Amino acid sequence: MGSNEKSSVSSMVNALKLLDLFTMDEPEWTLTDLADELDVGVSTVYRLTNTLMHEGFIVRDPLTKSFRLASSLLELGHYVLTSFDIYEISPPILEKLVQDTGETVHLSILEGNQSIYLQMFECSNYVNVRTHVGKKHPAHCTSTGQVILAYQSEAEIDRVIAQGLPLYSPKSSTITDPILFKERLALIKKQGYTFNKDEMNVGVTAIAAPVKSPSGKVEFAVSIAGLSSRINTNNAPMLIKLVTKAADELSKKLTFGVN
Repeated sequence: MGSNEKSSVSSMVNALKLLDLFTMDEPEWTLTDLADELDVGVSTVYRLTNTLMHEGFIVRDPLTKSFRLASSLLELGHYVLTSFDIYEISPPILEKLVQDTGETVHLSILEGNQSIYLQMFECSNYVNVRTHVGKKHPAHCTSTGQVILAYQSEAEIDRVIAQGLPLYSPKSSTITDPILFKERLALIKKQGYTFNKDEMNVGVTAIAAPVKSPSGKVEFAVSIAGLSSRINTNNAPMLIKLVTKAADELSKKLTFGVN
């Protein structure tokens, strides 16, 4: 690979890293902050942002001089979501799960060592979980991430573990020991669901179950999340049945079609 090709690849990587910095929690970035976060020179970020603005991926506020994602990315994001067959068939099943459990429902996919929310259906009950469609969380401390990981190959599980199992927050009950984490995944695969309490957000409990594709591979997971005062050992058996039922229904829809 020539020097020009290496430079182009490096610029592309930096541009993608730059776009990935924009989140719901941090929707705007200044030129200097972008340079600091990417650990590159301001001149490099200046070139990157000019290119991305020209291509319609980001815009710059004329008053604050901060950058944010352009609305044109909505179309791209919508295309990504609708490219999943499950996106079209899941709403009725997930909405019913909200009604039956009274808790917020998520449909997630695994990407690398991150669990990403594809769909979210909120309940009327309060739950202190800052989530939204597209939100990423470490797979090892989320119920959906754990469920999907439990059905992956040993090599894939080892790859995720090798990237680290950090404590989500100082008070979280995140499993950080590789041996204990593998034991948890084995249990999840055996029982067909996970019961996740305080492993990400303290005071929040989640229950998740796997959704299988026609090939039998687990690519998605369905979960409910709510305050631990509402999801507890007393109603857990009933809630687990409802979550696994919804996941099974989605699996059948994917295999046999909508009708």
